[in-house]
Amino acid sequence: MRRIVPNIYSNDIAKSKQFYTEFLGMDIAMDLGWVLTLVSKENTTAQISIFSNNENKPLDNSAIFLSIEVSDIDNWLERAKKHKIEIVYPITNESWGVRRFFIKEPNGATINLLSHCV
Repeated sequence: MRRIVPNIYSNDIAKSKQFYTEFLGMDIAMDLGWVLTLVSKENTTAQISIFSNNENKPLDNSAIFLSIEVSDIDNWLERAKKHKIEIVYPITNESWGVRRFFIKEPNGATINLLSHCV
């Protein structure tokens, strides 16, 4: 694993962006309008993603609680299948440069497993 990123939802993305950039001094790593990823200036693996909390949530209103970046996403997909882990979003190459799938962990939380496309 390369990093684990907590994800939260926001009722006001602009206020969230202002808080994390101005108060905490984080940089914006990604801003797609409906999702922001912010990164620490001192430690680039210290990150948080913030999703817009509105009726137009992407991914069929899936609640993503953690994102875990891995080096070989296809290997993790095979591991999930082998262990009969519930896959709730199929392996997908997203337009913003990640290959990912979602699983459910034993407590019901959704985990976004991803690799960045080269």
